[in-house]
Amino acid sequence: MKKSLLSLAALGAFAGVAHAQSSVTLYGVVDTGILVNNNVKGLHQYSLSQGTSSRWGLKGTEDLGGGLSAIFTLENGYATATGALSQGGLEFGRKAFVGLSSTTFGTLTAGRQYSVSNDLVSPFASGADWADSGLGYGTRASDVDNIDTSNRIQNSLKYESANYNGLQAGVLYSLGGVAGSFSQNSVTDAAVSYTNGSVSVGAGYTFVKDPYYATYGDQGNSSSPTTAATGANDNMNNKIYGGYASAGSQQIIVAGGSYALGPATIGLVYSNTQFQNLGAVNAVGAIAAPKYDGGTATFNSGEINLKYQVNPALLLAGAYIYTHNGGADNLGSAKYNQFTLGAIYSLSKRTSLYATGFYETASGIDSTGKQAVADLYSSAYSANNHQLAGIFGITHKF
Repeated sequence: MKKSLLSLAALGAFAGVAHAQSSVTLYGVVDTGILVNNNVKGLHQYSLSQGTSSRWGLKGTEDLGGGLSAIFTLENGYATATGALSQGGLEFGRKAFVGLSSTTFGTLTAGRQYSVSNDLVSPFASGADWADSGLGYGTRASDVDNIDTSNRIQNSLKYESANYNGLQAGVLYSLGGVAGSFSQNSVTDAAVSYTNGSVSVGAGYTFVKDPYYATYGDQGNSSSPTTAATGANDNMNNKIYGGYASAGSQQIIVAGGSYALGPATIGLVYSNTQFQNLGAVNAVGAIAAPKYDGGTATFNSGEINLKYQVNPALLLAGAYIYTHNGGADNLGSAKYNQFTLGAIYSLSKRTSLYATGFYETASGIDSTGKQAVADLYSSAYSANNHQLAGIFGITHKF
């Protein structure tokens, strides 16, 4: 009898240990607020919106021993006001990957995921932090440099090193999946970051073949020009860079840093985005634009931001962003200036109230060959050269 009881106790202890070595976590963000925009194609807009992308996800890990674990993440995006799926209606449009993680050698994952440039540089940008993260309002010119993850990378293999005394690096390659061509629709990405005390810096490089389909086109549309549905929504639906949908490739260089001094943190971000070999891709359904025969359109963007933790509950922040589109084929250039102010008041560790205001001005000739207009977000461009918007809402995390 004693042996039986001891055996049952041992079995129960073993089962408890085995259970503790594996876990699945449900997590998410529910966010909604009131959006006021003074100029959406000439009209005032009042609507429910989100200040931070609402999402829910599952992430799991299994301890395989020796510091090695199997991991996965499935993350869904949705609109709180309507319940509709985000990311073009994809079930797990934000993230869907599986892989192995080692405490010594780093992490290798495969699936739909963020670029390593985003992982290691976006923490310095206001638009990926306190200024309505994930919605594009607080980014550099409709997130032209993808620091706010407007475009996830699908069909990708990604490696990120462990953190070695503040130093971390990573690489990513996305397979285009086009028969007969290894490089078509492919994405190559690499980044590095370093943190030492109150100082953090990071830099990244991304090269995309056929960006209209490879990255912008993954929002529920085909990733191949040969199977793109006629009449599908424009994959690059904005006037700031939508006119360059025919680019054969896209190159993005990003760099940033931050310095924390007591309750204050100042951040700097620079990016250089090039739409290269214009006219090389048949961009089905693209916005009306000049016909290009070669050439490159280059965007240079700079940002300075400051956030100040007034007390444990209240955060105040501000940012200025400048973006210059150098134009292509001597069709002129455009300049965009954006100012952002925000406040977040935490009611608890999981629930907070926020207010964020945005103001953008535009000048020059945009990617469509017409007078540049303000465009705080890709589908809500202004009828003239300025736009003012504000969001007031609540965020709950679980």
